[in-house]
Amino acid sequence: MNTSNFNKFYTIYFIIFGVIISMVGASIGYLLDTHRLIERINSEAKIIAEYKINTMMKLEIESIDKTVQLIGTSKVANDFLMNQDIHLKQELNQMFLASVNANHKIMQIRILDKNGYELIRINNKKNKINMVKESELQDKSDREYFKIISAMDMASVWHSKIDLNVENGKVEVPCISTLRAGIPIFKDDEFIGIFIINFNINDLLISLSQSSFFENYIIDKDENYILHPNDKYSFNKYKKTNKPFDEDFPKGFDEEFLYSYSLDNILHNDDKAILVLKLKKEYHKDLFKQYLHTALFVLLVTIILSVFMGIYASRIPRKFHRALVKTQEKLEEFTAILNNYVITSKTKPDSTIIDVSLAFIESSGYSRDELIGQKMNIIKHPTQEKSLYKNLWETILSGKSWHGIIKNKKKNDEVYWLEQNIIPLYNNNNKIEYFVSIGIDVTSKKFIEEIAYIDTLTGIYNRRMFFKLAEEQIKLTKRYGSDLSFILIDIDHFKDVNDSFGHQAGDMVLKELTKLISDNIRESDIFGRYGGEEFILVCPQTKKEDTIKLAEKLRVAVESYQFKTVGKKTISLGVSSLGENDDIETLIKKADEALYVAKSEGRNKVVAD
Repeated sequence: MNTSNFNKFYTIYFIIFGVIISMVGASIGYLLDTHRLIERINSEAKIIAEYKINTMMKLEIESIDKTVQLIGTSKVANDFLMNQDIHLKQELNQMFLASVNANHKIMQIRILDKNGYELIRINNKKNKINMVKESELQDKSDREYFKIISAMDMASVWHSKIDLNVENGKVEVPCISTLRAGIPIFKDDEFIGIFIINFNINDLLISLSQSSFFENYIIDKDENYILHPNDKYSFNKYKKTNKPFDEDFPKGFDEEFLYSYSLDNILHNDDKAILVLKLKKEYHKDLFKQYLHTALFVLLVTIILSVFMGIYASRIPRKFHRALVKTQEKLEEFTAILNNYVITSKTKPDSTIIDVSLAFIESSGYSRDELIGQKMNIIKHPTQEKSLYKNLWETILSGKSWHGIIKNKKKNDEVYWLEQNIIPLYNNNNKIEYFVSIGIDVTSKKFIEEIAYIDTLTGIYNRRMFFKLAEEQIKLTKRYGSDLSFILIDIDHFKDVNDSFGHQAGDMVLKELTKLISDNIRESDIFGRYGGEEFILVCPQTKKEDTIKLAEKLRVAVESYQFKTVGKKTISLGVSSLGENDDIETLIKKADEALYVAKSEGRNKVVAD
């Protein structure tokens, strides 16, 4: 073989070898890339589904359940169902109105007696709130939801099917997605009525429908659409818009890139709904087409280079590597969604703010420039307990995650509450580099909680909250061996006020007395309404003789005060002091016995146990 033939043979051999290697490499590369792509799609579907179900949907439904439980199990609701007193009804009406005003998602709020008759109904239609007249209240005893809820136990919350709001037998336009939640109400294990709220969940369904990569469906057990990418077919059962199930899912749920998740653990209703994520066709085609084009391009270039290298093999060695990734923009869109709707921040270990999300900016009222470089205490509320911050910093500086609810202050001094998870992140030297905080605005929930423990007439603690705080003080007092005393206060001849001047005058006396006493006690004292015209006061770290002096001071202050409308009034006071074997019941009993002596000896007097 001469030199010319050898060169030709070598060149052809190298070209053929290079082409074969190129084809094998391109095929393997394409298969590996598509496999990684499929894994990434599966992973993204799982992440998106977990976020939609366990963050967006779970939090919304838990908020709905807590709202229903807080109001429906309140003492006011229980007492009203037992005797239907007009004053309790007024107080319950105010609670309902406050709840509707605090939560624009509430469309209707109702309470029914044990026979299924509506006692109170408040409607919120197009942000116009009205209280239904008593003559227009209805008997709902034949309704299925009344039969179901009345047979439930007191720990359960009932959810209706998700449907559309209907007015006068027709679906309301524009359509309003509705979820009803209710609970049975018991008194001493006896069923006395039910409480129901209708919630507008349009915003939730809109949030669930948003996705860059997937079409989102919610389907009930009968293959009806609750949510469909084409809003025309959402709630097709109620809109009477026919949409055969096999048009969207010809292979059922066995299609590639189709993911289904049960919602039974969140929605306790008869829908038996599932969330379905289906990879968008255009996204599916584009991704695989891009990888195929990349593989073909690499193959073609490699073949050309193989020919070139076959000719110049001994003189011009070359290396070639190309990679093409086209998903960056899609990932940035997903990041933008988190930035807009999740309250997040990043701080240095000294709490200097490094970065914040748009949702954080919106919730705080500060601009990004006003926040970056500042300490996190720029939003710290002055009344938030220092012990919470101490626990927070001890936890995260030790490398652990912290979870809790923090009271914050907006730029305009408005109060807002965040339920936060704070996570420490480390650098390569295993030192904490910064903290990441992820928060949820729970201001509305805290407002409802406040309604549950404040006496609506006087603005001080109601009986339930007072007992809770008092029991905590008793435990602390016994633990540290300090002193604690109770003062039980009763307005003398208060019935005469109501009989002579009316209940409005009586309410005014209760309010004035509350302010008078509040102005003459310490911030550390716990002041609550015990019931009717009786008030109760816990004096932590106070000896019995000092408590008697305080009681006398209060008696004189009231005796010297000129009440509006009714003039002069007096009070009788019973004082008790914590003994070794005392609990809250015995303390109140001793104070009540002392109060009885004070009243029997002519009133306007302080008596100690």
